[in-house]
Amino acid sequence: MAIYLSILFVLLVAQMGVLLILSLPLPTLLRNVIVKVYDNFLAKSSQIKTVLVVLNCIVLSLFVDSYKRSNVKLPLSDTGLPLDPKLLVTKAYHQRNVYISGFILYYMICIPFMIRLISKVAKVSSSERKAAAKADEDEMIAALKSKLDSKVKSLEVLEKQYENKKKFVDSVKFSSTKEDDFTKKNK
Repeated sequence: MAIYLSILFVLLVAQMGVLLILSLPLPTLLRNVIVKVYDNFLAKSSQIKTVLVVLNCIVLSLFVDSYKRSNVKLPLSDTGLPLDPKLLVTKAYHQRNVYISGFILYYMICIPFMIRLISKVAKVSSSERKAAAKADEDEMIAALKSKLDSKVKSLEVLEKQYENKKKFVDSVKFSSTKEDDFTKKNK
């Protein structure tokens, strides 16, 4: 009897540990790893599903048996107290088994539910990250386009300045060659 109680207690502690890890605010990458491990090994493996179903049936039968035994009426003495302390001890043991097996069954329901919640949160956060990255890219593209437009405008202004300076230099050069021609003719 002590062996199966030890096994049940180890199972209960393991489930509590898993539920604690699942409820911690872990980084998104670690949550994604947990979800992938669950999906790849636990959810798709028929052998593991079979073991879990058999384990649930055994724990459920223990729960029902312990619940029935813990609700047995004890014979009372004339003072209203139970006659045999051994009966009180066995009733306490059965109540303990009810609690342990009940929590195991509860955690068998909670853990897959928590993993489904984490997978939904992981999917939503990844889609939000993708949308945010796309929005950042769009903002960056818009900023680069406005920068490009300003550079194009400054290039156009520089080209106009170049053309104006070229015309000015050509006109000064042309006028200076005319003056040089005029001065050569006059000499």
